[in-house]
Amino acid sequence: DAIDALREGVRRLGEARAGRQGGQPGRDDGGEEGRGAAGGGRDPLGRPAGSGEGVGTGDDMLPGEDVYRRAGEILEELRRRAGEQERPEEELDYLRRLLDRF
Repeated sequence: DAIDALREGVRRLGEARAGRQGGQPGRDDGGEEGRGAAGGGRDPLGRPAGSGEGVGTGDDMLPGEDVYRRAGEILEELRRRAGEQERPEEELDYLRRLLDRF
């Protein structure tokens, strides 16, 4: 049942976070080494561990040099908007946080 699986995933995620903060990184309450409480190469939500490599799908969204060109265009647009002081302070704060990351 999907709801039960979600609840179990949330429980495991909480246990994994508590384990990292409790001085035993990578261990769940069963003593099993690995990523989160799910063990067996899975994260606390039951997904295959390390399959996402961070944010996104991992699939190439744009081929070749277009990726770098588009990333440059987006960064330029973020900088332009962050320089527009008439924008709401909330938006400017968000833009600054984005720029800090990249």
